[in-house]
Amino acid sequence: MRRNLQRLLAPRRMAFIGGAQAERTLATLRQQAFEGTVDVVHPRRDKMEGYPCVQRIADLPAPPDAVFLAVNADATIDALNELREMGAGGAVCYASGFSEIGAAGAERNRAFIAASGDMAVVGPNCYGLVNYVNHGSIWPAPYPRLSGTRGAAVISQSGNVTSHFVSNDRSVPFSYLVSAGNQAVLGFEDYIEFLIDDPNVTCIGLFMEGIRDVPAFAQACLRAREKGVPVIACRSGRSDLGAAMAASHTSSLAGQNEYYDALFDRLGVIDTETVPQFLEMLKLASLAAPVTGPRIAIFSSSGGDNGLAADYCSFAGLDLPQPGKAVVDVIKPMLPSYGHVSNPLDFTAGYWGNEKLLTPMFTAMLADDVDAGLLVIEYPPASRDASAQEAMDRALASAGTTSRKPVFHASVNSGGITPEASQAMIAQGIVPLQGLHDAAQVIAKWVRNGARSQGGGNTVPPYAVAPLVDAPRSVNEAESKRRLAAHGLPVPAGRVLTLEGLRALPETLDGPMALKVLHDDLPHKTDVGGVALGLKTRADALAAAQRMKDALARHKPGLVLETFLMEPMQTASLAELIVGVKRDPLFGLVLVIGAGGIFVELLKDARTLLLPATRDEVEAAIRSLQTFPLLDGFRGRPKARLGAVVDAIMAVADYAGAHIDTLSELDVNPLMVTETGAIAVDALIVEAPRAN
Repeated sequence: MRRNLQRLLAPRRMAFIGGAQAERTLATLRQQAFEGTVDVVHPRRDKMEGYPCVQRIADLPAPPDAVFLAVNADATIDALNELREMGAGGAVCYASGFSEIGAAGAERNRAFIAASGDMAVVGPNCYGLVNYVNHGSIWPAPYPRLSGTRGAAVISQSGNVTSHFVSNDRSVPFSYLVSAGNQAVLGFEDYIEFLIDDPNVTCIGLFMEGIRDVPAFAQACLRAREKGVPVIACRSGRSDLGAAMAASHTSSLAGQNEYYDALFDRLGVIDTETVPQFLEMLKLASLAAPVTGPRIAIFSSSGGDNGLAADYCSFAGLDLPQPGKAVVDVIKPMLPSYGHVSNPLDFTAGYWGNEKLLTPMFTAMLADDVDAGLLVIEYPPASRDASAQEAMDRALASAGTTSRKPVFHASVNSGGITPEASQAMIAQGIVPLQGLHDAAQVIAKWVRNGARSQGGGNTVPPYAVAPLVDAPRSVNEAESKRRLAAHGLPVPAGRVLTLEGLRALPETLDGPMALKVLHDDLPHKTDVGGVALGLKTRADALAAAQRMKDALARHKPGLVLETFLMEPMQTASLAELIVGVKRDPLFGLVLVIGAGGIFVELLKDARTLLLPATRDEVEAAIRSLQTFPLLDGFRGRPKARLGAVVDAIMAVADYAGAHIDTLSELDVNPLMVTETGAIAVDALIVEAPRAN
């Protein structure tokens, strides 16, 4: 299929099959510089948009490299069969009525996939593709021309959103834009695997509603990271309603936001929140050199603009170091008496457009202990004089060249830089960014991307999981703890006892004890009064056991209780954690680490990792909890042995990985953290029977 995808994106011969939609698409192709051959199939017309027509696919003079199929769903399947048999390279399929309509389209979707064979097929339910490299575009509407062929490659699950990208006025360089539709044949992973080897591609942008194959997607993104090709995502379906819309649009399962965050963090995918931010990130990744750190110098002639810049950059995680004495000594004599040397630097309205004075100021600031420079000014409309802004950009470009550090120009407003000004900046080595808030965000994301690229990290894809065949069942606490302890999880020294065993206990127990009901069908013991704490005597234990049997008779009259779990009460902890593993059909085994005790509902303080996870990832997740100070000597309290806490969580993760074929979910709640280590006070495994 890789060879056919090459043919689809670099076609020498194209074919268009259909009526009005094919005609509109041909009209767009007419405006491009495509140098190959174009064939048209229509049963009743001699010409379409000046191209001669043949009546049938079988009448095509040669197998096409790229085909546009603009016929109904059933006719699309028939056409794909013919095209496959004649050796066509790939096709863009416009028709809807496949998996996005649910069960009614499922059989048709299977036939679509079978008919495609090894052809590179885009869609169905998509607009097409824009090709700035070869100009063999299949797109139903006019789109702007670009001066170059190198830029971002965008794969989008929405045709209409793809059209928004195409028509943007933010000076984003593109190589390809593909409306991927339902991804019945070609998925994100296929496009990424192919495009990272294309020298015309600077980065890959994904507008996604869902991922069909997380492990394959992960492999492709990890390979992109190895090749140094940034992958940038913008995702819809973050809300419940948005997820429902995604399912009806392209049959995508949106998944939980925390899982996507964990996946993107693992893979080094740069996540963006809005379409404007996505476009700015694509532009920056295509034009900017790596930024080696978060320290940025900001220049403006306005105290208000500088205040906004300081806020937005700080919120984004960028640092604004104050100039050192040597820099102050250089710049102070250049400013008016009321001027002040600081970062952000207010060079005052009196020096507006003064290239001669601003060049040494900017150069001195960038020579200090900073990693990049940012100029914040607006451009006037194209009809008005912009010579002052142009002079300030020349000063910025000169300072960037001298310091060999990246420089950016941000407008406060989105749209505060004209396309003409943007192109002039790019020619000088300045990256133009629209909207100060988004500018700060994308620069910070670029900094983190650079640090992540240098720092290695987990390069193992998430586990792939198959559906569980049989219904999962819970495993009682004692057996759950026994299994987890075998993988290294510390658990209390408990005993499984019958009523007779309780009667045989000594009159005085060896310290305060906890007694719990023990049954595979009682995963939530407190709901049936199945936990008693602080027991000190045999009589206490027998009375508690009888209360539990009586309560159980009321709540679960058909259930026979035969055994109890007795464990020593644990000493006071520094903090409690919840550690859980959940099975997700898309993301595999998901590890959740959160604050326990009263903070569970109060703060909802939890972090998500995809398994397998590394010790470094687990420790970073613990440290990122809002309640981590409780483990780190808060207000003079003792510090936890963090390594022991990580050991305990890794034991849970190891058990999950070893039981990937049967595990449904796993909860350790709470994991009590003390000065000396951690211990699982309660544990529950839910699993399906293992196949013979």
